[in-house]
Amino acid sequence: ADGVGVVPVYGVIGKGLTPLEKMMGAADVDELSDAIDAFAMNPDVTRIALQVSSPGGTVTGIEELANKVRNLEKPTMAYTDSEMASAAYWIGSAADRVVASPSSTVGSIGVYMAIPDYSEAAKMAGIKMVVIKSGKFKGAGIEGTSLDEGQLGNLQAGVDTIHAEFKEAVNMKRKMVKAEAMEGQTFSGKQAAAQGLVTGLADSFSEALRSF
Repeated sequence: ADGVGVVPVYGVIGKGLTPLEKMMGAADVDELSDAIDAFAMNPDVTRIALQVSSPGGTVTGIEELANKVRNLEKPTMAYTDSEMASAAYWIGSAADRVVASPSSTVGSIGVYMAIPDYSEAAKMAGIKMVVIKSGKFKGAGIEGTSLDEGQLGNLQAGVDTIHAEFKEAVNMKRKMVKAEAMEGQTFSGKQAAAQGLVTGLADSFSEALRSF
């Protein structure tokens, strides 16, 4: 409406999702990218708005989608009145304007990897997992085993690298965001505005559009 192309970014974000995952409300990076491309090429669309309600998702495809948003020639805005966190904020922060409702949840600029250690449970069940492998980092986290120091350090280094890339990406457009606000914590919309994570507050998407 009024020359604004609206791209809904709803639910957990992933890449190459199954039909069932999409039916359950997840957002596919590839479909979001296609929607943005369609609006970018449509001469009737003068501005592009991301309407975000997402806690984030996987890393794969997020950097590329954020780059696409950042490099669009048409003005862009990301808005949330619920949640724009983690991978969703990575994407939203690439817009020219980031607007949130005062009570929304914004941020979670961090990365994590969770690997359950079932080795004690396996031991109690009389099971010993033997892993035959080549490559010292291969097979890290196989059920029934524990991570050794080298494997743990390798995985931590990978997480730290992605976190550094996330922070760098945020600061490309949101230059006022300080490092201490990018340690995985979330903020209300009002707090996010004070931290520079958002550029404005609006109680509703329609209100945000009126000033876009």
